[in-house]
Amino acid sequence: MDLLTDQWLFVGSVSIGAALGCVGTTRVLRTSSQHYQRYVSGEVGAGLHAQFIDLSSRQLIFIAIGVGVAVAAGIAIIFPWPVALIAGFAGLLTPRLALGWVKKRRHKAFIQQLPDALQGLASSMRAGSNLGRGLALLSRQQAAPLGEEFALILRRQRLGESLNACLDGLLARFPSEEVGLFRSAVIVSHQVGGDLASTLDMLAATLRERAQVEERINALTAMGRMQGRVMCLLPVAIGGMLYLQKPDTMARLFNEPIGWAVLALASIMMALAIFVIRRIVAIDV
Repeated sequence: MDLLTDQWLFVGSVSIGAALGCVGTTRVLRTSSQHYQRYVSGEVGAGLHAQFIDLSSRQLIFIAIGVGVAVAAGIAIIFPWPVALIAGFAGLLTPRLALGWVKKRRHKAFIQQLPDALQGLASSMRAGSNLGRGLALLSRQQAAPLGEEFALILRRQRLGESLNACLDGLLARFPSEEVGLFRSAVIVSHQVGGDLASTLDMLAATLRERAQVEERINALTAMGRMQGRVMCLLPVAIGGMLYLQKPDTMARLFNEPIGWAVLALASIMMALAIFVIRRIVAIDV
């Protein structure tokens, strides 16, 4: 009778522990999901909306989950399920990575369009237009993103914001020395006076020369950047090939603590290598 009672007590304690564990896990998952939804709808959603890309938080979450499932399924073909699970969770970073990619591409396109736009604005002002009409003309003629940004400046001015605040907003959206020079030229001319058309012509010529130097530097450092990418992908490719040839031997990297330590050390060294290579090839003009 005592033995039967002890068994029932053991089964009951295990059941209660399992139930509490499930409740705790569910609560952690629910809290993490809420935090992720707030992050996607807040920072990422607002960032994409600022780049004139309208996607709801639900669409972003569905995209992230789809990418995570696809990545996990692809990794599971070669590597064990823990690696595939980690890679699948990494797919939840897709909205953030997409935001960074969109910002970088939009920033690059804006800087490339700026010299021609400044020269067109200077020609418009020489023809008798003021700054506002020149910006309106460029907002209609120039393609995105420059046309969209100039149209946004005009809309904000119509709502009562000052020119300085509009240009400060443009600089905040595209933090670069080129935009800072444009802002300074317009503000100084607006407050002090002077020949803004000639200033914009000189600024356009300077920005063109700077763009040529940057393109030359990018061409000279392209080999170094490609070597860095190859050296980072090579260990992963070699590890995948070895896992396909000798899965039992390579499984120790994922099933034993010493294997985890080796993977952590290799990841840290690769991260340091990426950081050093990026610092070497990142030449500021």
